[in-house]
Amino acid sequence: MPIRNNLHVLMAKKGIRSYSELARRTGYHYSRVRHFGNEVHQRIDTELISDLCKELDCELSEMLYIER
Repeated sequence: MPIRNNLHVLMAKKGIRSYSELARRTGYHYSRVRHFGNEVHQRIDTELISDLCKELDCELSEMLYIER
């Protein structure tokens, strides 16, 4: 069962229109945010997820879910 994310939904709720805007706001490189958003990752980066949750003012359970 793959782990998926709701990054697009959470960004839209905060009015963040692009990965580059989110990258600027969090201090991460654009490609790192884009890869996470497009679910092109082999491992879960807890630091990145924590910082994204802080910026988007959401809980971990709102960010990640298990696809069944």
